[in-house]
Amino acid sequence: MRAALARITASQRFRDSPQIAAFLTYVVERTLAGKAEQIKGYTIAVEAFGRDASFDPNSQSIVRTEAARLRQELARYYAEPGRDDPIRIELPRGRYVPVFVRRAVPDCDVTPDRDAAAEPATAPVPPAPPAVVTPPPVSAPPAARRRFQIAPAWFVVLAFVGYGLFDAAVLHGWTPWRPTASSAGPAAGTARRHRDEPWITVAPVTTVGPGAGLSLSPAGLRHKLTDALSRFEDIVVVAAEPAAPETGLVDPAAGVDYVLVPTLVRLGDRTILRLRLLGLPNRLVVWADEFPVEAENDGPDGPFRRIVLEVTSALLQPFGVIPAAERRKRGDRPPAAYDCVLDAAEVARYFDPERRERTRACLEQAIQDDPGFAYGHVLLARLHFRDYVFGFAEADILERSLALTRRAVELAPTSARAHYTLMHIQVARGHVARGLAHGDTALELNPYDVRVLMQVGGQLVAAGQVERGLALLRQARRSTVSNPLPLTWSMFLAAFLTHDLAGMATSVDQMPGAYDFNALARALFLAASGDLASARAVLAPLKARRSPWTEQPRALFARFIPAPGIVERLADSLDRIMVEGAEETATIR
Repeated sequence: MRAALARITASQRFRDSPQIAAFLTYVVERTLAGKAEQIKGYTIAVEAFGRDASFDPNSQSIVRTEAARLRQELARYYAEPGRDDPIRIELPRGRYVPVFVRRAVPDCDVTPDRDAAAEPATAPVPPAPPAVVTPPPVSAPPAARRRFQIAPAWFVVLAFVGYGLFDAAVLHGWTPWRPTASSAGPAAGTARRHRDEPWITVAPVTTVGPGAGLSLSPAGLRHKLTDALSRFEDIVVVAAEPAAPETGLVDPAAGVDYVLVPTLVRLGDRTILRLRLLGLPNRLVVWADEFPVEAENDGPDGPFRRIVLEVTSALLQPFGVIPAAERRKRGDRPPAAYDCVLDAAEVARYFDPERRERTRACLEQAIQDDPGFAYGHVLLARLHFRDYVFGFAEADILERSLALTRRAVELAPTSARAHYTLMHIQVARGHVARGLAHGDTALELNPYDVRVLMQVGGQLVAAGQVERGLALLRQARRSTVSNPLPLTWSMFLAAFLTHDLAGMATSVDQMPGAYDFNALARALFLAASGDLASARAVLAPLKARRSPWTEQPRALFARFIPAPGIVERLADSLDRIMVEGAEETATIR
């Protein structure tokens, strides 16, 4: 079973989507360990995705969303590279406990019925709990529905028929709107030839059921979704306008790649926001999710803020739905500047010197070919800054990073990622107040970007503003299914500073990549737990090859932690671990 899991997670599609790989790994390992009864939406969110203990599976749908993506990716895997795998791993609908099915080999040319073949071929697995069926949201009792009582039952039927007709209209190109022509004019087309980043538009919001538009104004919701998406640097949002009914879904000349289709549905006393992402030109449903509107109420935007954070995280984070879909297209189109964006995300998560050099060359060439490529300037600056943080470059690289980022701000003054990159660089140069001001600007420019939340939150923690920084980090953790290193390290640091052993353990287990940085965190956690011997064992390989992180930890920590007290506390803890004669029972504080 584990060999089957390893084949799946090693495939390109699952490497491009580490969050669903983590989902699959978690449920398979739990099942094989005989703990299938522990597999719930809550435990998946907390243990596989790293959400905090306040996660509410009833109002936050991220586990359901990722389960749907996982089922789709498993189907694609077994249709292509895994078609000959001897054992299939499946995730039945309505459940999170996987089943293992041996591939049936037919005795003749006639393909056996799948259901008939699957039953005897099912591999034994530890017993799973009975599936929990969520009751339907309609308040009428089952018996009443079977008698087809007119008032409640037909109301719901008509609502779903209306939604189905709308669905058919969208899928078959009957929707009466198209992108504004001016939004995809010659200037935009020229930029697209250089960069080829994905283009997206938001369809008009439809409502199903009386009162569906009361919790959220349809026009206001569409405006807010368009506004939120337009704040991101790595996509182009195409404005849309009403058009005659005979027009198609999207004018092909506009070059739109994706359409986000929102629907507000009233079911009983609840309003649900249903969102679907359609990929063009084939109009396949790339992603779908739903959000209970009334359950969200967290700030001046009311139900909107939490919803849009989850949506943008699912769609636009480095290994989200859209980047994963774009990675799969790379072999079908000529190389473009957007490929550098995808490569930069890979480098940030999985450090590989060869890939790093290839990405650097790609970004430099893209900027040379297109001097107006603001986000390319940001990514190259971040590449240099990471080299400095990890000890691969010296302080002079910061001046190069500073020049690139300032140019990015000139080209795109509203780029939140340019501003948080300036934050990091200025803090590293010793201008802490100036740097943190850029962090505040980034938060104002795009409060819907999980990367902004985690980068600014992490810098605040490193500057000693632990409470404020941790609040931002927790927002990011709640809204993302992946665990990028900046988030996991910053959560670890906050836990270290507040003596939160459980938080330290969770963050250490979720750190991606094989950085020396991660080994330090694990050693610090073990020492804080009182296990100095294991902490030394973790650091032994670093000491043997004289890693800079064990040779000069103070100097390296000071490169990105501006608070001297925090640097000393971390370095002093490492010193105690590495002193051979220390008491084994001592606890690092």
